[in-house]
Amino acid sequence: MIEDVTAASCVEFATKVEEMGATLYRSLAQKFSTDRELGELLEGLARDEVQHGALFRALHDRSVSRSPGLKIPLEMAHYLRAMSMSEVFAGMKGLLADLEAIRTREDALERALGFEKATLGFFQAMRDVFEGDDVLMSLVAVEKSHVAKVMELMLTGAKFRGLGDHF
Repeated sequence: MIEDVTAASCVEFATKVEEMGATLYRSLAQKFSTDRELGELLEGLARDEVQHGALFRALHDRSVSRSPGLKIPLEMAHYLRAMSMSEVFAGMKGLLADLEAIRTREDALERALGFEKATLGFFQAMRDVFEGDDVLMSLVAVEKSHVAKVMELMLTGAKFRGLGDHF
């Protein structure tokens, strides 16, 4: 969670989130290496997260460091803080918690979907702060595609059991 919401803290948080995602996906890709389709998805997601981290560092250099006094309206600050409060973002207590408990393809996909949805929500909130930033807009589009790719594999790899599914 972000305590002091500033443009810099949002970008730093986003960078850390992408690093956590890359760690998760590399671990899961290795764990499920015998499942070609899942492994390829996870490896691709890990590569994307590494690239996203670099793009957020560039956003920091390009936008944040040039306008350090950028004020975030109080309501927007509350919104950003709320979007950063997902349990997914709690590091070893959230996204990276108990990786040994991820035993099946469905477990891995469910963890990935939770991460991608939380990340997308936070990035969409950031988009309102960094209006017109083309890089952030493209990152939001990529995160949407990640959600769709994970969901597609979930639906093609398992039968839909009903509205009680956790995805």
